[in-house]
Amino acid sequence: MTASRTVVRRVVLGAFVCVVAVIVLLVGSAVLSATGLSSDPHGYGMFAGILFGAVLTPVALALWLLYRRLRSGGKFGP
Repeated sequence: MTASRTVVRRVVLGAFVCVVAVIVLLVGSAVLSATGLSSDPHGYGMFAGILFGAVLTPVALALWLLYRRLRSGGKFGP
């Protein structure tokens, strides 16, 4: 494995971790807004959390699949 491939793999993994962290925060804010525990009188936090979480989920999936492909050496499978 070349050094540049390792760097790209680590960058992709870091991006995946960041996207998952943002999804968790967005879903958490949506849950707090839906349960009434946040000071969001109009419920915009709930809609934003659901919408942005739904948009970022395919991004996280694509990053994870790219990381798995880079890790396996370019071939699919275990």
